[in-house]
Amino acid sequence: MEEEASPPGLGCSKPHLEKLTLGITRILESSPGVTEVTIIEKPPAERHMISSWEQKNNCVMPEDVKNFYLMTNGFHMTWSVKLDEHIIPLGSMAINSISKLTQLTQSSMYSLPNAPTLADLEDDIHEDNLQ
Repeated sequence: MEEEASPPGLGCSKPHLEKLTLGITRILESSPGVTEVTIIEKPPAERHMISSWEQKNNCVMPEDVKNFYLMTNGFHMTWSVKLDEHIIPLGSMAINSISKLTQLTQSSMYSLPNAPTLADLEDDIHEDNLQ
């Protein structure tokens, strides 16, 4: 499968890319000094690729994630800035293809100690009703 680089002016030529990037391409292209906004788009994933990933990881992808991968199997966007006649690479945004997608498990490392849970909130509601 070939990857396709989109030329500058993405908002006009590829409206679905504008939606996928939440309009960031248009913002970058209209920003002073920003140049060479490019996207390398990958062909859509096939349904069997999604099913295989779900089976391998024993989980079901949300529908919006499945729909994204059925439109494009990831992409990579880069942009540069022009400073004193020099073009300097500045930014990069990438969404991995399904083959590089990793399931994250909930980790206490990213949660606050003693942070309330939904169960705690339900206990508070029950206590308020009893008073």
